[in-house]
Amino acid sequence: MADTRERARAKQGDRKLGDEWIGWQGGSDPSELEVDESLSTFVLLASANLLFLIALLNAGWYLVRPRVEQFVSYVPTLIGWALAIFDACLVLVVVLETVLVLKSRKPLLPYLLTERFLLSLLPMTLWLGGKLKISRDRVGSSFIKVHNRVVRSHVARLNADRVLMLLPRCLQKEARRQIMGEIGGLPATVVTADGGEEARKAVREHQPTIILAVACERDLTSGLKDIAGQIPVLAIPNRRPQGPCKNTCIRIFQLEEALDMIEGRRKAAH
Repeated sequence: MADTRERARAKQGDRKLGDEWIGWQGGSDPSELEVDESLSTFVLLASANLLFLIALLNAGWYLVRPRVEQFVSYVPTLIGWALAIFDACLVLVVVLETVLVLKSRKPLLPYLLTERFLLSLLPMTLWLGGKLKISRDRVGSSFIKVHNRVVRSHVARLNADRVLMLLPRCLQKEARRQIMGEIGGLPATVVTADGGEEARKAVREHQPTIILAVACERDLTSGLKDIAGQIPVLAIPNRRPQGPCKNTCIRIFQLEEALDMIEGRRKAAH
C-alpha cells in the first residue's frame, strides 16, 4: 500500500519546498511575510463550513423526502429522526472535542480520526477564507496552531523516543545555529530536506515516532497531507522577512515549547 502511494506521488512529480510559492508576486502588506494568526480563525471558519455541510445535507433530504413518501409513508419519519440525531451528535462531539483540545485536556476521539477530520475541513476553510479576504497563509497559520494543539492533547499516548527534525534549506545560518543549540542533548536526527521526496526518504530511513517540521505555512500544510495518519507532526512555521524561500528564520519560543513537550513525554515514558 505504501509503495502504491509512493509510485502515485512519483507520477505526479515530486513536490519541492517552495513550489507552493510559484506565481507569487509579492505584496505591499507586511503581514503577508510575518504571519501569526490566532487559532480561532481556523476554528470559526471550519465551524461555519461544518454547519453549511449539515444544512446542505438537510436541504438535500428535504428535496428528496416527497419522492420517498410516495413509496413508504413511515420511512421519511424514521430517516428524519435519524438525520436529526446524527446532526445533534455530530455538533455535540465536535464542540466537546474542540473545547477539550483547546484546553489541552484528554480528547474524546483518537488522534488519527481527529487529524483526518481537520485535514478534510482544510480545503473548504481555505476557500471560505479567500471569500472573506483572509489570505491562504493566515488560514494556514491558524490551522497549524490547531493541529499542534491536537498533537499536544494526545501527547500522553504518543511515543517520543525517535525524533526527526526536518529543516528547509532557506533557513538563515544564525537560525540554524539557534535550532541546533536548542536541541542540545535531545536524541533527535536533524535533516535538511529540499523537497517532498527527500523528506519521505528521511522518514523511511530514520523511522521516527514524532516529527518536528520547520517550513512556511504552505509547505507545512502540504507536508501534513502527505504524511497524515502515519506519524504525528509538530509544525513550526518560519518567518520570511525577505520574502519566501530566502533567509528565513523562526520564532524560537515555538521550538522551545515543542522540545519541552517532547522531552517531558520521554521522561514520563521512562
